[in-house]
Amino acid sequence: TKVIECIDAASARTAFKAGEFHIILLDLGLPDGDGHELMLEFKDAREEQHIVLVTADDSIESIQRAISAGANGYVVKPYSQEKIHDVVNNYAMVHGGDMAMMQGEPAPLTGSDTRLLNQATCRAIQEL
Repeated sequence: TKVIECIDAASARTAFKAGEFHIILLDLGLPDGDGHELMLEFKDAREEQHIVLVTADDSIESIQRAISAGANGYVVKPYSQEKIHDVVNNYAMVHGGDMAMMQGEPAPLTGSDTRLLNQATCRAIQEL
């Protein structure tokens, strides 16, 4: 697996069109667009795409809006390595856990991985 980092909605669209992704972590507060709208765009293109929204907004209204719009999960920032493992494990449960990346214990994230996951606005875990 590998992680693709996108800094805004435009680069996320480009990456999405160019690749197939297991999981997309999508920030709601993008500098050039709305994360909810981008999620809907991605879901229209690939209905089964697994998208987890990421935001600092932990209000019930925001969570309900995300889930009712089709998000597969919702993560509140700042988040921990364990929360990312939960996202991956949830994906494995929903999709049968048949991928090699889902076997055994998740590999620990390095400091660099954690910084990327906490700083970027859009991430996608992509099969090599």
